[in-house]
Amino acid sequence: MKLIAAVSLSLVLSACGHASQSVAPSALASDPSSYDDQDVTVSGTVKNPTTREMRRGTATTYQLCDNSCINVIQFGDTNVSNGGSVTVSGRFRATFGRRMVMNNVLVVGGHMRPESGGTP
Repeated sequence: MKLIAAVSLSLVLSACGHASQSVAPSALASDPSSYDDQDVTVSGTVKNPTTREMRRGTATTYQLCDNSCINVIQFGDTNVSNGGSVTVSGRFRATFGRRMVMNNVLVVGGHMRPESGGTP
């Protein structure tokens, strides 16, 4: 019975578009186009976290690494520290940004605007 419930929950989450696959930072960094605009869950070691207050709230940027690193932009309150291990889920982008373009970015929390510059 528990197996049926777990499978059903998985199917419901997939249908709603909220399911994410677990992917290593090195897999994202080595083949970013395969994961572009997909929801993923990533675990790794935090490097160089920096927190800023922005018009849309607090944002923390850092690298998340195993053998390779990806960039993470996390909106809202975070509790990350340099050298700490974290698991985060968000939308992966092979490229991200308008004025300052970054490669291999995981956006966590917040609401992203469409790349066309329109409203969400």
